[in-house]
Amino acid sequence: MDDSGLDIYWNDYLVKTLPDLIGRKVSISEIEEANRRSIESYAPSLYSATIWHFVQPDVEKFKKLRGAFDDLNTSQFYEFREEAGEVCRQLSEKYSLAIAANQPASTADYLEEKGILKYFDFKEMSGSIAYSKPDYRFFLYIAHRLDASPENCVMVGDRQDNDIVPAKKLGMKTVRVMVGSHKEQKVRMPSELPDKTISSISELSDAINDLQS
Repeated sequence: MDDSGLDIYWNDYLVKTLPDLIGRKVSISEIEEANRRSIESYAPSLYSATIWHFVQPDVEKFKKLRGAFDDLNTSQFYEFREEAGEVCRQLSEKYSLAIAANQPASTADYLEEKGILKYFDFKEMSGSIAYSKPDYRFFLYIAHRLDASPENCVMVGDRQDNDIVPAKKLGMKTVRVMVGSHKEQKVRMPSELPDKTISSISELSDAINDLQS
């Protein structure tokens, strides 16, 4: 999914809402700079880190804004990557597929509507299990449900911090897709380099097949 529409909406929401909470106007450029710093710092949640940047040390104001985000029907802002359906169909013929996403449980309904959920053997989101990325237990839980060892798994993600780094620590192969708000996130050291880097989901089948050869 392309969720850039969610970022646009939320940034605008913060510009409109923050003045009443912190007593001054906030520009889009300030929000974008806070987002950039959150990404650079490997904050597990971009949204939480940016909210806290503006309202700290007031925990109640943080809870109010974070609650407003959590109440959003985020799927209304998604744009489906049409090539994903065919890619998942191809991969499902050779491999067991699992969703490994920090998303509310309702995102499964969106994927079902798009006709893509049927290709996955593990269909749950972080919102319906006890863990979320980058917690190692999140990855181990999914591998266990697939009856697979981490060494036999490939993690595909667009975030260096939440996707690539923890997966590599567990011995998984990794593919980073350079899309979305985290595409400029830097690799901190050679040991955290993804095994494959692609610019589009349409390149995924070839990347995974290369890793298996």
